[in-house]
Amino acid sequence: MKTIFTIFLSFFLAKGCSDTSDIDNAIIEYQAVSRGFYKVIKIDDKKVTVLNSRDEKPFELNLSKEDWKELVEAFREINLENMKNLKAPTSKRLYDGAAHANITINLEGKTYTTDGFDHGYPPVEIENFINKLVLLTIKE
Repeated sequence: MKTIFTIFLSFFLAKGCSDTSDIDNAIIEYQAVSRGFYKVIKIDDKKVTVLNSRDEKPFELNLSKEDWKELVEAFREINLENMKNLKAPTSKRLYDGAAHANITINLEGKTYTTDGFDHGYPPVEIENFINKLVLLTIKE
């Protein structure tokens, strides 16, 4: 009986965790903007689009399965409910030392967003995801 209960509980907990951070159902937008820099990365319906200038059209990234898997794993590390409380580790954006960045995630009818932080220096709690996302856009 304990074995059945343990299996059931493990399945239930694993199922619950994966549903709360499902990147496939999320719309994610990362923006980094300054006077001389502009980058918008959007993930929607498993498509990653990038806009590197205000004057150009966005282009779609072709991610490998491994790159997508790494992005999904990094996304699952994010505590969405805590995003509004994240603190920027640096403040270079206040004197034009870095572009002003933020990220917005829409999932299951809720919007989660961060306060501003420096592009290249995200809060530690979302650093893995942001760095992977930005690095993927540099490859193209």
